[in-house]
Amino acid sequence: MQVLDKTQVEAVSKALGEPAWLLEKRLKALEAFARLPYPSKKDENWRYTDLSEAPLELPVEAPKGLRLSRDDLPEPVKRRLERTDVSGFLVFVGPDLVYAEVPEALKEKGLVFTSLAEALKTHPDKVEAALFQAVYTEDKFAAQNSAFFTHGAFLYVPAGLEVEKPLGVFKVLLEGEKASAGRSLLFLEDNAKAAYIEEYLSLDLPPTLHLSATEMVLRPGARLRHAHVQTFGEGVWHFHRQRALLERDSGLNDLVVNLGGAYARSEVASELVGPGAESEMLGLYFGHGRQQFDHYTLQHHVEHHTRSDLLYKGAVKDEARAVFSGLIRLEKGAQKTDAYQANRNLLLSPTARVDSIPQLEIGANDVRCTHGSTTAPVDEMQLFYLQSRGLPRGLAQELLVKAHLADVLSRIPLKALRAHIEAVIEEKVRI
Repeated sequence: MQVLDKTQVEAVSKALGEPAWLLEKRLKALEAFARLPYPSKKDENWRYTDLSEAPLELPVEAPKGLRLSRDDLPEPVKRRLERTDVSGFLVFVGPDLVYAEVPEALKEKGLVFTSLAEALKTHPDKVEAALFQAVYTEDKFAAQNSAFFTHGAFLYVPAGLEVEKPLGVFKVLLEGEKASAGRSLLFLEDNAKAAYIEEYLSLDLPPTLHLSATEMVLRPGARLRHAHVQTFGEGVWHFHRQRALLERDSGLNDLVVNLGGAYARSEVASELVGPGAESEMLGLYFGHGRQQFDHYTLQHHVEHHTRSDLLYKGAVKDEARAVFSGLIRLEKGAQKTDAYQANRNLLLSPTARVDSIPQLEIGANDVRCTHGSTTAPVDEMQLFYLQSRGLPRGLAQELLVKAHLADVLSRIPLKALRAHIEAVIEEKVRI
């Protein structure tokens, strides 16, 4: 097996034609990757997770220069394009950007939406100003991504530009013997506004490692609606880290959805570093079979008069597991903060399990903070009532799951995306 070392980092950087500063950053991340151990159950944040079967040290797949026409895109992407309302989109197959559609009217107004590799050639200053500012070497997997990533998307929205329809990225994994590592970098200038959807798809695969990172930099007054939707097939181990830096009066509406793969871990942080910043953090997950979904969230209030509101809801059945660990952290200067956190879980079988750990660290004294968690089995009386009205048990269970998740789904204003998520959940309930 190819070793994850300096030779591979240099080969990736050379193949992508990267500048010297980026190679230097990659090599520093490699040093952190080599120094940090892979996590184990002895680590507090990993004590509910067994990584013994994870394909952790697969070498990353290098770009091949593949390009496709719209008609030749993978079927899962074509099906999604029929039901999405994105105005512009990028399609990655493995590490290759194979197709892109971006409205010329937006380009003329200064919007940049392309691959990271292309943006490094055409807008190097913008990339250098933001890359690695939010996700770099925070842990073993972040460092691995920063050292070895082979592809990614770059979105730049200039000051004052409001993009009315969402922009999308579709990432498709194909069968292979290598890992996939990619990033998204979203940079919104003052008072810019946009919506960005990243979707991850595949068929069932042999054990496959997928590393992703999303960095969001929001300048004063910027507004971003972001969605990370993962519907991988069986066999994929998905490790995702995202972090948003929210400056004065900026706002983020974030949604994380995990429905596919063998294992998915999402570490999601909102850093409210400017007064008046706001963050809404929504999460949805539904596990079946032996799937496991881990969600670790951070609402970090650094400055005064900031607000965050988190709601993560999920359901598990069969032998599936879910973990939620959420932390609200308030620094001493974070007076007049409002912070809310709730995690709600539904157990659809006696062998399913959820571990939920909401946490507070409050360094300020003039704040409003609440947190809570519930985990409960499906209400047999409700099932009985629905069945007594002639509904089969499976359909009755489907209705209860949709009702359980409704208050998150109702907060997704992107109608086409909401309909897609509802359809995938309906399929999973019936499995």
